[in-house]
Amino acid sequence: MAEPLVLIVDDEKGLLDLFCTMLRPLKLRVLTAEGGAQAIELLQQITPDLLILDLAMPQVSGYDVLNFVKQTPRLDRMRVMVLTATGPLRPQKADEPRIARWVTKPVASGEFREVVQTLLSER
Repeated sequence: MAEPLVLIVDDEKGLLDLFCTMLRPLKLRVLTAEGGAQAIELLQQITPDLLILDLAMPQVSGYDVLNFVKQTPRLDRMRVMVLTATGPLRPQKADEPRIARWVTKPVASGEFREVVQTLLSER
């Protein structure tokens, strides 16, 4: 069985590098997208097992990516984890069924890996 594929989307390159480093101990294939537009381009070609998504990004937001995911039946089984700094006061529209987990930045590496492993085991 192939290793699970995770796509991490954030507009900050340093955070993408950090999240990749945090996931290195797990047996995963990890792709990154710098922003929503690149994420949508990748999602047109691949079906990750888990999408880790920042919502507050310029130009093409995480909400735009979520709308693309909702309109793409092939992505129905993909798990979505929102990883953002907006915390518990998140907008109402983020409380939608496509989001399996909401994690607030900053996140400890152990907690981050645990959430990722849990979401991948639930698929």
